[in-house]
Amino acid sequence: MLNKIELKSNALKKIAVLSVITSMFLVGCSNDQRYKREIDGNEDYLSSPALKSLIIPEGVSVPVESSDFYVDNNNVEGAVGKQLDVRPPTLTISTIPDSFVFYEHGTVTFNVPISYGIWNNIPNTLNKQNILVSSSDSKTIKTNDAIIIRQDEQQPVDASFVFTRQILGETETITIVLNSLTRGGEDLMSQPIEVQRYVVGLFNQLMDDVAPESLRTVPVKEKKDSEESDQNKDLKEDLKDSIRNDR
Repeated sequence: MLNKIELKSNALKKIAVLSVITSMFLVGCSNDQRYKREIDGNEDYLSSPALKSLIIPEGVSVPVESSDFYVDNNNVEGAVGKQLDVRPPTLTISTIPDSFVFYEHGTVTFNVPISYGIWNNIPNTLNKQNILVSSSDSKTIKTNDAIIIRQDEQQPVDASFVFTRQILGETETITIVLNSLTRGGEDLMSQPIEVQRYVVGLFNQLMDDVAPESLRTVPVKEKKDSEESDQNKDLKEDLKDSIRNDR
């Protein structure tokens, strides 16, 4: 009888220990987000010996050297190995018909019919993202520094944004730029990928919140033979060129 009690007690102790170890492992995984942006695989190639010079026997002709197959052995500048961020850049996604958006040099430029009232809804959307507005009028919205947390980052960033508005006929062109971006005291404004990730990320969050469900459409790839299907195509192209020239 005592043996059975001891066995049960030992079994319970083992289960308790395993439970604690498992919990610690899960907590560690939840805090370490590096696995979401690192390539996981065999690294034996790092120990591969250097290639030897090709020995060409006498009398054997070789093809003419081509730069297409040239291997650059110079030192690589920037992040490599485990420090390399393999996440793809964030792309702008507009969910509103009759609009267009593009990202260039740290700025999101969005053109949309005024009738959708996007500009007037921006402060409410920012508030839902815990980004407070410091000042606003009919042409400019500035935000305070806000803490932004991403699930694929171990540290949050402090960021502030500036929105500007220009009315062009029946449309309004809204631009979004970062005013500041830091992480742990490090200034990230000189890092294009980081800037794009947070500017475009905010734009896409705005689209998720501002666009009504009835207006969410899947972009349709234009056919080469359907030039007459979009009567405003030339107007949109002229508008894009005008925006680029004004910047």
